[in-house]
Amino acid sequence: CDDECSGLLISDMDRLYRIITEVTLSSPLPPPYKMLYRFENMTEELKHMLSPQKAPERLLQLADSNLGSLVIEIDQLHSRATKVSADGEQVEDDADRIHKRAQELEQFVLATLLGA
Repeated sequence: CDDECSGLLISDMDRLYRIITEVTLSSPLPPPYKMLYRFENMTEELKHMLSPQKAPERLLQLADSNLGSLVIEIDQLHSRATKVSADGEQVEDDADRIHKRAQELEQFVLATLLGA
């Protein structure tokens, strides 16, 4: 091997030696930032999911409360519908009675006209 070949090997060995001596095993390794960010995001998600507002007991209690108010509103709506239906039947009866009276009045007017 000539000088250029051994010179390249020596410079490569020198560069490798510097790299090895710069790494100290007693100092902490740099943290894996991607993994730390992922853990941080997962932690935030879990905190949000486990918050008191999102607790299953709280959600069940809220659903039960909503169900109770919904039942009350349905009962009120049913009573209103019953009243409207009764009012409609009363209006129908009144309309039938007025129609009969109008027919009687028509007969009376015709009889009076014929009599005159």
